[in-house]
Amino acid sequence: MTALTGRVALITGASRGIGRAIAQRLAAHGVAVVLSASARSAEGLEESCRRIRAVGGKAKAVIADLADSDECAALGDRAGKVFGPIDILVNNAAAIPAFAPPSRIDRAAREATFAVNFHAAVDLTQALLPGMREQGWGRVLNISSETARQPPIPYPGSPALVHKLALYGAAKAALERYTQALAAELHGSGVHVNAILPSKIAHTEGADEVVRALGDSRPEWVEPVEMMAEAAYCAIAGPVAGVVSTSRDLLQMLQQPLHALDGTTPLGDALMQGAGSTDSAHTRGAADQQETA
Repeated sequence: MTALTGRVALITGASRGIGRAIAQRLAAHGVAVVLSASARSAEGLEESCRRIRAVGGKAKAVIADLADSDECAALGDRAGKVFGPIDILVNNAAAIPAFAPPSRIDRAAREATFAVNFHAAVDLTQALLPGMREQGWGRVLNISSETARQPPIPYPGSPALVHKLALYGAAKAALERYTQALAAELHGSGVHVNAILPSKIAHTEGADEVVRALGDSRPEWVEPVEMMAEAAYCAIAGPVAGVVSTSRDLLQMLQQPLHALDGTTPLGDALMQGAGSTDSAHTRGAADQQETA
């Protein structure tokens, strides 16, 4: 793994859940982290910073609404003035501004969905990419969702829910395609682009009751939030590029053990289920898994 001490990361949607966990894990490896979310998540964003600072890490919150194209365009520059130029970008922010089946999703809803889940990630990447290319090192990590693929029939849940997540999944599918295309373009530049997603359910804040219910019926669906943080660390510090992978598959491929968010305490391996998670809730797919912009 490449040493990350002294690097600077921008992590969007970092006020809770997967974004917060990735921020804590990167900070544990010496990365100065700039955490971003919208104003409605300001309290959670400050809590993420407090957790990192409490163990000696460097963290700063920057408020930005990624649904606003002007705020999105300014975020990269604002973030680069906190600890220095951004070396690592984690596009975790996500939103579902409209929730209806594909037959009834209008143009405004489609544009709003792609604004945060696709365009914001691309805009931030393009804004920060010149600096990464100039120094010959950079990492872009996009957080995707299993909703990018139509689940097999019979659906593992309500058909209505599957249909209503189609547009969100389409935006994430576009992000995955962009990830691989950009990685191919940047081959040999020292800038690596990857995407990861939970295998099924990441055990984070938000719905602990559902996780407890699934613990009896489908325990294999639940993974601790540390699994996504470990996969993020592997994608950033490791040699891979152009990979779109679930957290468990990436850890298994690299034979990487699972650690706590401190980066040193061993927890298990890619087969570990969510009962041992240090956070106490869940998110399903990416509909709930990520903080909105």
